[in-house]
Amino acid sequence: MDRREALKKIGMTFGFAIGTPAALSLLQSCTSNDTSAKNRQETAKLHFFDAEEATFIAKTVDIIIPPTDNIPGATDVGVPEFIDQYMDEVVSKKEQKLTKNYLSNIITNLKEEIGKEEVASFTADDIEPIIDESLNKSPEEEKYIMEEVNTYIQAVNNGKKHVLINDVAAYAFLTNLRQLTIWSFKNSREIGEDVLAYDTVPGRQEGCISVQQATGGRAWSL
Repeated sequence: MDRREALKKIGMTFGFAIGTPAALSLLQSCTSNDTSAKNRQETAKLHFFDAEEATFIAKTVDIIIPPTDNIPGATDVGVPEFIDQYMDEVVSKKEQKLTKNYLSNIITNLKEEIGKEEVASFTADDIEPIIDESLNKSPEEEKYIMEEVNTYIQAVNNGKKHVLINDVAAYAFLTNLRQLTIWSFKNSREIGEDVLAYDTVPGRQEGCISVQQATGGRAWSL
């Protein structure tokens, strides 16, 4: 399977995914069953993000979906590697530039706020506040931010300068990252087969029973 064509068939822009067999196959290829998430990240070849950006992505997605005693976290199932390759091979050049701008703004601003020079030294306590603030906006705040996002995008596309507001950068990047993280996590092989209710050959339909009766309360793996 050609990876570039598989990625294109996902049918999404950064932040919203439509699952297809080709997309799921690609996602599963980013998950290693034999090595730890840490070892995999250390040896993985980066496609789009630089080392500092990739570290920030990995730390952030594991805050969005952290590991528990029974369920792996986002990095454990290869979410950062998938996002890196998706950004490199599917997202348009214009969207790539915007994503880099947003992410650079977030990292630079966070370094100044917490007084740390290396992303590797960022802790969950450093990153969680900006995630919470960005993902819990009121409808009025979201409307204002989206207007600012559109203004910034138009300026960039027209080659004009426009100041990127910190809140705008954080919202634009983190809302998209959360959506893509959740989608890729739920559709990874390990979560689909070992955590969600999974049946390789679906049987008869029983529409008049509860989810608890059918699967023990677990959602079905798609």
